[in-house]
Amino acid sequence: MPAVRDLRLFDTCVTLGRSCLEGVPEYLTADSVLAVMDRHDIAEALVHSNEARLVHPRRRGNERLLAAVGGLDRLHVVWVLTPPARPDPAGCRRVVDEMLASGVRAARLMMGHVPPLHWIWRDLCEALEARRVPCLLDFAPLRQATTRCTPDAWALDRLLEICQAHPDLPMVLSHHCGGLGLSAATMPLLHRAGNVRIDITSIVDYWRTVARNLGPERVVFATGMPFVDPATYVSNVQYDEHLDDDAKRLICGGNIRRLLALVR
Repeated sequence: MPAVRDLRLFDTCVTLGRSCLEGVPEYLTADSVLAVMDRHDIAEALVHSNEARLVHPRRRGNERLLAAVGGLDRLHVVWVLTPPARPDPAGCRRVVDEMLASGVRAARLMMGHVPPLHWIWRDLCEALEARRVPCLLDFAPLRQATTRCTPDAWALDRLLEICQAHPDLPMVLSHHCGGLGLSAATMPLLHRAGNVRIDITSIVDYWRTVARNLGPERVVFATGMPFVDPATYVSNVQYDEHLDDDAKRLICGGNIRRLLALVR
């Protein structure tokens, strides 16, 4: 059984900033999240702003997070993005260029706020695909502060069209959670769209099914902090009895590090 530190955990779903929901744990800041990561031996994390997720203009939250996290090597900023209402290919390219120039190498696409219709997302996806930017797909509905989501078959059907139109755009179903189970369309989507991955914040065993059937390269580590206890997901991978150590290292950090290294 590998030690947690040897797995070099890289959390792909961490929310910083205040939540408006009652009963949600104390919100994380750029300083407090490092203490939580140390407690659970999480080496690095992709972090996004709850302000950017919930409040327009999203640019404000993205820029505030960039200022707050600047200089903290273990935290990697994710910009929250939605497509413009009017077609604007050049504008989308400028946004992606600005993002990369700021050192941001991952995006969080709010497909629960703007429906996953290709004709709406095309311009932004083309700009992100050209630079191979990994995209975390956030299907949480409008006004929901948590990142937990369960896209239905309709949303996954529309998503498949986007994935097939942009095969070089890396995508991750982020905090893709289900109480009694995920949508029956989830596994067929993953079989048909090789550029889509899933994080482990699903029901306990679903990510294992993906790793077994499609390979550990299609799974990334995530906790969904602060909305869930990270310990659940750390032990979920560490103590899995069927994955070898190499597969665990891919899931725990190797896969996302590779995607980030391929950004142009």
